[in-house]
Amino acid sequence: MQILHNLSVFANFCVLFYMIISPFSVTANPSHDFSYFDSVLSYLNRPCFKSNSSSGKKSLIPNLNTDCSIWNRACSEEILKFAKNPENGKWIKSVRRRIHENPELAFEEFETSMLIRRELDRMEIDYRFPLAKTGIRAMIGTGGPPFVALRADMDALPIQELVEWEYKSKNDGKMHACGHDVHVAMLIGAAKILKAREKHLQGTVILLFQPAEEAGNGAKRMMGDGALADIEAIFAVHVSHQLPTGVIGSRTGPLLAGVGFFRVVITGTQDQVRSPHQSVDPVFAASAAVISLQGIISRETNPLDSQVVSVTFFNSGDDLDVIPDSVEFGGTLRAFSNTSFYQLVKRIEEVCPRTKS
Repeated sequence: MQILHNLSVFANFCVLFYMIISPFSVTANPSHDFSYFDSVLSYLNRPCFKSNSSSGKKSLIPNLNTDCSIWNRACSEEILKFAKNPENGKWIKSVRRRIHENPELAFEEFETSMLIRRELDRMEIDYRFPLAKTGIRAMIGTGGPPFVALRADMDALPIQELVEWEYKSKNDGKMHACGHDVHVAMLIGAAKILKAREKHLQGTVILLFQPAEEAGNGAKRMMGDGALADIEAIFAVHVSHQLPTGVIGSRTGPLLAGVGFFRVVITGTQDQVRSPHQSVDPVFAASAAVISLQGIISRETNPLDSQVVSVTFFNSGDDLDVIPDSVEFGGTLRAFSNTSFYQLVKRIEEVCPRTKS
């Protein structure tokens, strides 16, 4: 299908954007063969502006007119040429840096969402807003089937950025440490290329800008607001420091795990530390529960079926002379299949059974 051919726009733009944000310098490695790009990259060095015959001025409007009903190398070269254009590089970097300077946490992405909508308006791309408070669903194409989606997350993390550089976070305690600023910029860049090829699309590309990925419930709320209506397939990418610049990694089957969160409160009886035998010590019980949770992975799961249960906080207060009346702890669980995920949920609830207060 033509629409699926045009999705290579997104993959191509991801490669090129990652090349743009840091110098393209990959050490020769037999496992990373870039020979396919040799002629393409030399082709990219030529100017990609077109002259306006009436005024003689150069235009940044892409001239992506190749039909590409059957995708071929020339189609990829045309799109790569536009994506590698220096002016587009400056533009997409400026978008990413503005987002990086103003990180916003889950469901607080108001300025980020406004920036995205402003860019979509400039490209005359229709969209629905809001979904899940700050989310956006944009549309490029015929408005009819097939519907294929591209998705990017928008939220930052509650982390203090310590590196001193020109575009450092201006919001204390907040940082785009997971690359969502890059994801948004890539999807906006892909939108520009897709818009330039809109007349060739035989179907509709949906652009999803999702809030609250880090909170774990942004996708669910987007779905509840109809973000996935009519969509038959969806694509997304995530930047990674584990791969050389300019390389896209993928594989058959699941690549990223599903995630869930849990919180446990264990209640005991408060007393002075000098008489622990007169208390019901929730710290002791909670410590035993944490150790038991670790045993779910180390002793019960198949090592070839990767799963995670991590306790990430433990709070019993800060009084050194009192056994507390309660302890709260919690964390995250992750798995690659629904079966494994719900088995983890079941075992966590068995280790820390629910009781009525």
